[in-house]
Amino acid sequence: MKMTLAYVKFEILEAVRIPAVFIGLLFMPAGGMLVFVVPTLGDDPRAATMGTASMCLFAVLIICSAQYGMGIADARMKPWGGYVRTLPGGPVPRMVSMVTLSMLMTLLGAIPLVLVAAVATRADASLPELLLGMGAVLLAVIPFALLMLAIGYAVNPYLVATLTSIAPLVLVVLGGLLADPRSTDGFIAVIAPYTPVRGSAELVWAAVGGYTPQPTSLIAQGVWTLALAFLAYRAYRADEGRRFR
Repeated sequence: MKMTLAYVKFEILEAVRIPAVFIGLLFMPAGGMLVFVVPTLGDDPRAATMGTASMCLFAVLIICSAQYGMGIADARMKPWGGYVRTLPGGPVPRMVSMVTLSMLMTLLGAIPLVLVAAVATRADASLPELLLGMGAVLLAVIPFALLMLAIGYAVNPYLVATLTSIAPLVLVVLGGLLADPRSTDGFIAVIAPYTPVRGSAELVWAAVGGYTPQPTSLIAQGVWTLALAFLAYRAYRADEGRRFR
């Protein structure tokens, strides 16, 4: 536990050293709210609430993409990143600390989204629903973070930035976050329940919009989380072997 807390402190201090990067990440989804949600869904309370929830998930994907994908690729190419890998504790405390930082950034990133929804739309959610929805968003950090960790350590560092930049947009589209959650027709509705994001999205929608999660989506989410945890761990160890043997 002490080792994990030390890594958490390290991650926070490292992030605070370059605040401009993270400030941009935190406010980028709010720009998406102003462009996509406010003009099209702002007058419908239920749709605006669900749209805001989807944008919170998009914020998680953006944060994880930058923190794990591009951040890890940069660290793999610099001496400091190699030195950090030699510190005691192994991959688990390091990964837990990175996920913890993502959760803290997600809380900060949700603030401008909620403010935009409150001021510019008719989104309607009670305080208990808001808190429950935020808890579901924080849970969504785990599979998204594991996905980006796996990409960050498994792929050539020069290709990681490209893949992790494209991945959030692909997952948002295939997961049906930009479509009507209750749609049962079309290509997206068929494949969305089996994507790594749909189960998390349905939990958030259920918390704030009265949506009923589908068992298929939740089971697929659990399978994806376990599989991505294994892949992230193996990718970390494989990269470690390539660099230090």
